[in-house]
Amino acid sequence: MYLLSVGFGYNIYKFYRLVKRGIIIMKIHKNAILLFTVLAFWIVACSDSTNVVATVNGTKITRKTYESTLDNLILQQTQNNPAFVDNEQTRLLLGQIALDQIITNEVLAQEARKANITVKNEAVNQSINNLKQLLAVDENGKAITDKRQIENKFNKKLKADGVTLQQLKANIRKELSVQLFLKDLSNKQKIELSEETLKKFYDDTMAVVSKNQHKITSLSKEDLALIAPFAAGVEKASAERVAASIVFLAISDDMDEKMIANKKDLANKIARELKDNKIAFTQAIQAYSDDKSALQTNGEKILIRGTLPKDIDKKIFEARLGEVFGPITDQAGIYILRVNEKRAAHTLTYGQLRQDIINYLISVALQQKIQQQVKDLVQKSKVEIFLPQYKVNNTQAAAH
Repeated sequence: MYLLSVGFGYNIYKFYRLVKRGIIIMKIHKNAILLFTVLAFWIVACSDSTNVVATVNGTKITRKTYESTLDNLILQQTQNNPAFVDNEQTRLLLGQIALDQIITNEVLAQEARKANITVKNEAVNQSINNLKQLLAVDENGKAITDKRQIENKFNKKLKADGVTLQQLKANIRKELSVQLFLKDLSNKQKIELSEETLKKFYDDTMAVVSKNQHKITSLSKEDLALIAPFAAGVEKASAERVAASIVFLAISDDMDEKMIANKKDLANKIARELKDNKIAFTQAIQAYSDDKSALQTNGEKILIRGTLPKDIDKKIFEARLGEVFGPITDQAGIYILRVNEKRAAHTLTYGQLRQDIINYLISVALQQKIQQQVKDLVQKSKVEIFLPQYKVNNTQAAAH
């Protein structure tokens, strides 16, 4: 599987595993249909039943649960989307999405119980440990290694959110049961792809990659929407690229001239030490770089031709192998680099991409099938909504 070998793979179950890190990824759209909930584990069902916003097959959804979910969505949108504006219109739309999430999640949890799906204690405990690790960072972004300190921070988080450990575990168990139920639905699907379908998808993908306008205009909007993500991955995997070690010193708008000058002096010092072999790149990245993500891949990053600012792009792709060059400054900061490997642009064959095409098309087909099945489950449920702005009292309240 060629694309998988360069880090461009498709996880069939990715669409419901986002919950592992409490990440919410979505595009706000007035006709948004959510397949399932991606609730943070911290949001627990509130026992206060005096203010109910909805019921799902008789199970009450409280205003506190709804508002906590809405607040979480707004926070995630604010963090993930710089253009996000928190106003009445977006809050109304996110409120509908939050309500749909809660209702869909409750329906799926009820179905998981009907299917006698059980979650092992080990899985719940592992999720608790994962949550603790997410909190194992101090105010300066440095990792906390002391177990007692991590435990104290975890307990403070529980107290601040008004959540007991028992409530948290119950919610984790519920969320994991939903994941297992969805996985079970996926495993029951039978999806067959003909060789003709695979080859046509390859040909259409290569037309998009090569920007063959005549061929592209002959494709339907639906076909283009299906092909585009895969074609982007193929383009990235086949483009001219280099593997480079990079030390990056960030420059922000709030820095004065003296601070910037100090950064430049430091960059010159780092460059001299690297050129004189007084320090290894991995050591320099660890000690000085404001971007340490390359340490996860042995100090290297893959850079694609044409994706960087023109001046930097030109210098990197014209650099000799093993040459340390820089400092180079742009608006974002200062770079010191060394090119470790070069690879020319090339065309990926059908044979190289065949398995990735199969994985991708199965993944998409699974999502579509499960989306419809989940939608049907929600439609068959008795849902009553009591919020005036969303009030619909029928079985299709959460399926629009």
